[in-house]
Amino acid sequence: MRDKSHNDQIERWAEYIRNTPKKAWKKGFNEFIDAQCDMAQKFNNNLKKTEKGREILKRLKEERSRQKS
Repeated sequence: MRDKSHNDQIERWAEYIRNTPKKAWKKGFNEFIDAQCDMAQKFNNNLKKTEKGREILKRLKEERSRQKS
């Protein structure tokens, strides 16, 4: 585990899931995941606006394809 605070957060989330009906927590969780995806997309779009950013994205894409091979 990373550190105590990280472990504590995982424990609190697990306890919340165990004690909260699925319908109640699922909506908030989906909103959180959607927001994370939106932030990643905005970050990528901002990178694409600069030459250096495009180079970084190209290198990342190449690295991923090497790892999949």
